[in-house]
Amino acid sequence: MAGARWALWVLVAICFAARSDAAPTGGDAAVFPFVTGTTWTYAGTVKWTDDRNQQRSGDVRWNSEVVDAFDAGDVAAALLHGAVWDLAWWSPDAHAATYALLRVGTRYYLVRRDAKMTFAAVKASGRKALPADLEQALWFEAPLRVGQVYRPRDDPPRDDMRDGWWIESVAPVKLDLAGMTRATRPSYVLSYATLPDEERITLVPGVGITSFAYLHHGTTAEADVHLVSYHRGDVK
Repeated sequence: MAGARWALWVLVAICFAARSDAAPTGGDAAVFPFVTGTTWTYAGTVKWTDDRNQQRSGDVRWNSEVVDAFDAGDVAAALLHGAVWDLAWWSPDAHAATYALLRVGTRYYLVRRDAKMTFAAVKASGRKALPADLEQALWFEAPLRVGQVYRPRDDPPRDDMRDGWWIESVAPVKLDLAGMTRATRPSYVLSYATLPDEERITLVPGVGITSFAYLHHGTTAEADVHLVSYHRGDVK
């Protein structure tokens, strides 16, 4: 009986994330909220190597905000000021970077280089302004499928989990955050591993990233944070 209930819940979670034949339709059915004014605050610990090559550690609190966004159906984008990836090589003088998160159809992309310019161009001109190398910024595709590894389409086939976003698992979660209903939501674990480092995030459809962990295998650089505050902007 327990196995049957779990199988039913996983089916509901997959349907909740998005349909494979259409772009997300907004609200909690969308994987990421493309809504201006949406904010996330994360708290946790970081480790870094200082200028004297000494290992340091401390607590950190980091903010991320959607400063501009649009959703035109087949193409959507959010311009982020600050994100969890700022913490991968954190130091006391770290500053929030700018990122462009794009959805084209059901594929999601994370643009780090020339983010402001990319966002502005796509907002103004839609698909025809998408960067030629956008596929190299692939994050994942909805609906999220456990066991899938997402890599650029032109990458050669391979049988390992490295150098791509691997959907490790999905589990039910109730987010205990102010202003949010404690409804059960699916929480996906995504990881990206290379030879020198690895990162792992949890992603809750309709909310976004709820945790982030980073580990470098050489020079000390680590982060482990969780979402402690979330505010969804107003849909206009």
